[in-house]
Amino acid sequence: MKKLSILFPILACAFFMVACETDRDDNPFINLSQPQQPIKLNTPTFANSTYDLAYTDSIILTCTAPNYGFPATTTYVVQLSIDEDMSNPSELTTTYHQNRMVVAGKEVAMATTKQLINKRGLKQEDFPIETAAYLRIRAYIAGTPETETLSNVVKLNKVKTNFALPDVEMPDSLFVIGTFNDNDWEKAVKTIQVNGSTQNHWRMVWIDNKGVRLSPVQDEPNFSDNMITPIHICTATGFNVSIDGLVTAETPGWYIMLVEGVGNNEKRQLTLTYRFYEANVWLIGPALNSVLGDDIKDFWTEKTLRTNYTDYVKFSVPTTMDGMFVSPALPGDAKGDDGGLRAYVTIKWDWWQTEFMAYTNDKDRTSSKRIIKYRGNGDEVKPFVDGRKGQRVYLNFRDDTGEIKNE
Repeated sequence: MKKLSILFPILACAFFMVACETDRDDNPFINLSQPQQPIKLNTPTFANSTYDLAYTDSIILTCTAPNYGFPATTTYVVQLSIDEDMSNPSELTTTYHQNRMVVAGKEVAMATTKQLINKRGLKQEDFPIETAAYLRIRAYIAGTPETETLSNVVKLNKVKTNFALPDVEMPDSLFVIGTFNDNDWEKAVKTIQVNGSTQNHWRMVWIDNKGVRLSPVQDEPNFSDNMITPIHICTATGFNVSIDGLVTAETPGWYIMLVEGVGNNEKRQLTLTYRFYEANVWLIGPALNSVLGDDIKDFWTEKTLRTNYTDYVKFSVPTTMDGMFVSPALPGDAKGDDGGLRAYVTIKWDWWQTEFMAYTNDKDRTSSKRIIKYRGNGDEVKPFVDGRKGQRVYLNFRDDTGEIKNE
């Protein structure tokens, strides 16, 4: 009996060791020591016809899925070349996670246009044009480049395309990073359009000798996707913009940065001209009514407010990049139905063209932290913000947040 008591735990351990060994053999495993097997891209139904991309909403592509040995979320990318050997292909913008892909005709048109410009030296006036186009699929598991595999190449016999690149013009906004937001694109803030002047963007930003950088996408600057070459111009004393767009200041501090963008379609160039202004923020609106004298028409008369009522309307400017802009204590109440509490920066336009305010965070209405909303090139942001006598407005331009609270 004693021998059986000892023997049972030994046998049990052996059983579980075998079970664990067997389980490891069954676990998903990708053999990265060998190249992944190619996948098969099927020829589209109308490959031998003419695709007039001006009237083609989409092209449906299907392919076999990579055999990784277990179900996996696979990313599929469509590559296009006008050369049969697929040299220097263009990758379409949209990626897919199913091996049936509804590819937008406008993306095919843009890729074809880029290919014809780069490889055949065509200009805008040479379009529309017909050409053969070749497609291939690149598939992989995100984060694991060793899983990449390519498909065979299929031919679209005739593709007719107009010039499909967008006009060269200032984007709706540019993303901005610098030391003030850890040079992290995930924390990037945006430039704001001047109301009525969409080619002019402004931004309150901390600039030092390490610089800030602007981009049309929330990532490293990339104008080349649309075959645009940015030209950076800055003649402001004490500031410099490098050929690749790094904006630096001899004296670190907060500045209003104004960027004017002018496009040239023929040269595919976007000229960005940089100007800088003192980082002054001002209040305006009914909260000031109780302190106004006979020298002013009303509480919307910005120039007189800035000149004669400076102590009531001018925010303090922080000397550090993590500091807050703080308004004077409100001399009176501001009611939303009377125009509300407003703030703006001075550049060379009327106050309402560069106005903003800290609004309640709709995603967390219980929090005292507010979100700065800018009017930009749109209508007034409503509902207007209320303010009470004695409160101050606190603004953090590092992440576009703020508060309205008592001292």
